[in-house]
Amino acid sequence: MPGQSGAEEIVDAYAKNSAYSDVRRFARLPDRKREMRAAYEQSAEAGLGRPVGGAWAQGAAALQDLDHERDGEPGWVLCLVAGCPPVAVAAPVWQAIAEAGRHAPGQGPLAAIGFPCPPEGMDTPWVIAADSRSVDLDGGSWGAGRLTCSERGVWRWQPLPRFSLNQGRSAENWTAGQTPTLHLRAVVNLPWAKAGRLEISKPRRALLEQQLPHSPVAGAVTMPSKRRGSNLPATRWERGPFGNSARCVGYSCTIAGPDGGPALKTSVMLALPTTMESTGVACADVLIENPQAWAAAVGPGRDTRLGFEEVQAVLLNTWETATELLPDIVGDPAGLSFAAPPTTELRITCEQPADNGVLPTLDSLVDLASLGTSDGGTLSRMAVTITAAPTMGRGRSARACCGRR
Repeated sequence: MPGQSGAEEIVDAYAKNSAYSDVRRFARLPDRKREMRAAYEQSAEAGLGRPVGGAWAQGAAALQDLDHERDGEPGWVLCLVAGCPPVAVAAPVWQAIAEAGRHAPGQGPLAAIGFPCPPEGMDTPWVIAADSRSVDLDGGSWGAGRLTCSERGVWRWQPLPRFSLNQGRSAENWTAGQTPTLHLRAVVNLPWAKAGRLEISKPRRALLEQQLPHSPVAGAVTMPSKRRGSNLPATRWERGPFGNSARCVGYSCTIAGPDGGPALKTSVMLALPTTMESTGVACADVLIENPQAWAAAVGPGRDTRLGFEEVQAVLLNTWETATELLPDIVGDPAGLSFAAPPTTELRITCEQPADNGVLPTLDSLVDLASLGTSDGGTLSRMAVTITAAPTMGRGRSARACCGRR
């Protein structure tokens, strides 16, 4: 039995074998007896044990516990999902699957996290052994994901990367009172389980303050000026303007033009979940407040219209800051489980209306020629939502910023 499984083959698995002929066990799944009989016969040939208790249905799946034939060895769960080959999952791995989904609000663990899905091309029954280090799952409300076991034996679910145009509730957090000419943003939704026990300690806040002048987002706000021959460092960070407490942080750095007014600005914010909002949010912004002041700061003859590759580089650095630097303020975010899929939204927006009240289009501030033309005409904003592990790696993040998988 080489692989992972489907959904309707467990109930009658025992009817053929006189030792397991108590059909009453399967009364709850009368329409799946034939499937389950076939699946059990295949698992029995592999020596995976005999059924214990009755089979049961869980959403699209039919499930049956199996006792191992050898004492002292873990049992199995036989799992059948429609359209997939049967899979026998070692009991410790099945426990890890159920545990990973148990924090989903308002639904059962398996309804959220889904069921094991077979490797590509697998069409025969398969096995997930107790020493397996990862399991691909799908069919739940969380979508496709992977459950991975660390070297310390800790299982953690993460979504497999996918893209959408869905805007989350946090997309415009911390924007009140701001009207930058161009706003580049990465906002990360972190639905940590048991987040009520998290807090932002004074030592970790102090460490963040030391790190910010050397952070990726500090490099992001200075990079465009350096490419134009001017060094405008982001070294002076101040608290605010959005509040700081044991549950939130906010810092900003402003780069002034020759007249002392703001030319460029960068901000970082993180808010832990509250009784009103169950998801933590981390955000990193780069803002071109005044293109004329910025042009004066970098010197005459410099084109301050951003190239699209510059936008990609800035978004990559804001993403890295929001997914790695900011969550570290709670301790060890890699050890936290999720209660829903985490997402990252990358946004490019024009927010300062012209004198006639109309927002300028992005192509007046960013060279979008590499994207080709659009039937929808010119836009004042662009955004994409990536459902993926927050720390998905710089290489994969760069491909996402470029629109490549």
